[in-house]
Amino acid sequence: MHARDRLATIAVVDRIADILRMEFGSDAQTIWPVLAALLKDHLRDRPVTITALADLSGLPRTTARRVVFALKAQGWLEFRAVSGSGSRAVIVPSASLLDRLDAITEQTVRMIVGASGADSFDRFDAASLARDTGVPWPHPATAGFDDSVELTLVAYEDPVFDILKRNRTDIERFVGHRVHILTFPQDAFRSALDRALTDAAALGGDAPLLVAVPFPWLAALCEDGHVLELQALQAAGNFSGADFYDAVWDAGWFDKQLYAIPIQPTVEFLWYRQDLFEQEGLNPPQTFDDVLRCAALLQRLTKDRAGITWSAAPGLPIAETFLQILGAQGGVAFDDGVLQVDTDAGRCVIDYLRAMIPWSPPHVRGFDWQRNAQTFGSGKAAMCYHWSNRYGMLDSHALLQKGGRIGIQLHPTFAPEIAPLSPLGGALLAIPSRNDPRAARRAWHAIETLTSPELMKYFVLHGAAGSARHSVAEDSYVVQRNRVIAEIDRLAKGGRIRAFPSPAVPDYHGLVQTLSDHLHPLLFDESGDARSALGKLQAALARERRKH
Repeated sequence: MHARDRLATIAVVDRIADILRMEFGSDAQTIWPVLAALLKDHLRDRPVTITALADLSGLPRTTARRVVFALKAQGWLEFRAVSGSGSRAVIVPSASLLDRLDAITEQTVRMIVGASGADSFDRFDAASLARDTGVPWPHPATAGFDDSVELTLVAYEDPVFDILKRNRTDIERFVGHRVHILTFPQDAFRSALDRALTDAAALGGDAPLLVAVPFPWLAALCEDGHVLELQALQAAGNFSGADFYDAVWDAGWFDKQLYAIPIQPTVEFLWYRQDLFEQEGLNPPQTFDDVLRCAALLQRLTKDRAGITWSAAPGLPIAETFLQILGAQGGVAFDDGVLQVDTDAGRCVIDYLRAMIPWSPPHVRGFDWQRNAQTFGSGKAAMCYHWSNRYGMLDSHALLQKGGRIGIQLHPTFAPEIAPLSPLGGALLAIPSRNDPRAARRAWHAIETLTSPELMKYFVLHGAAGSARHSVAEDSYVVQRNRVIAEIDRLAKGGRIRAFPSPAVPDYHGLVQTLSDHLHPLLFDESGDARSALGKLQAALARERRKH
């Protein structure tokens, strides 16, 4: 056997192993025998039971059954009862598993075709099978694994932190020590974050601690002195902000000092059912009037389909919906620290939100971000205001099965001559000031690892829909994996994304609570005078500012 053939074979096996790890994580080698047996029988239209699948996998039956139930819990396969057979069930791959098979097939075919020589198809060129020339796969920590160290990350429920939790074993190998990840619902996260920042005994005393901080929250934490300034730690290593998008990198700064590093940006779009728009001969909406006209035309009560859905629940959802739509018109204005809402733009946004209500789902006033995304992703709305980090829920397989195709549109404006800005949000990683110097250095090393190009690519390949870095958006696998990444990259390079408010205000929670207290009755009380109510909101914002 020629040495070149042997090297080529090793390269092929290594590359296939890389592809499987990208799609299934570190457990790929364990679960693949079960998945391969299931997928082969499914593609040959052969129903398979749990016992039969265990036997086909070649694994010990107990091991195979354990893998089957673990895969079911992860949503990669489903049990379907056989009609008339009592409790007998067959196993079928889920939509997400079939999507992963398509991704594996695409990468494998591209590898083989690209590596085949012009003169012969029976020998691979080992050099052409080298790892992707873009961002590489993450490597285990160079210092090895220290089991005596456990870092705690306090975060909120978001796709990127869900990925961290699901793949914790991988993450621990990359950072070089144990990682404990706590996530809280977004409406309960502020109190959990406050406890983590102030109560040393609650989370393990002097163990290293990291916290996730939504972009708009950072200013208040910096002003209170609860998070560590990071420039000294950054200067001690080679970490640079040059590869980050400017608007995303700026989100980690307050008062000209660096306090946090972006791990996952998200951009808000108007999502729309492209298939429905094409059926009706409609163009993507550019203005408020376009949205309302399309919503009226596409609403189908008989099909349980609203014209549009949005996040209107009290608290952060409704307040941030108002801020994002107002900001997209050209910015959020402040006068002596007071948000200006009783303006032409503010009145237009209020009138627009009130006008959307008849074309919205019946209970939209209680919709948070999750319920909003689920409504659109299940085909119950023709349009949806939402963040890109919920791409997987919005562009769902359920819609694909119905023939649905999703379009992405920048925020519509109240006048056609306005160039919209895309609202920017996302998550930062910060180090609480209560970390001692040694723990702070460990926490900084974890930040360097988790926000590296390699880990950001890892997140995208495991389902994330955002990246803070230029290099990741230019990676060929990333571009193929998620089309939203390329759109965010285009907007960021064109200076079309911005966080609102920008710069962040220290009393952000007081601001949004005041907005929520007044916006809900202002929008949903049909008998109220919107102009008078908007004036009262403006006065309340001024009082809140003086109080702070």
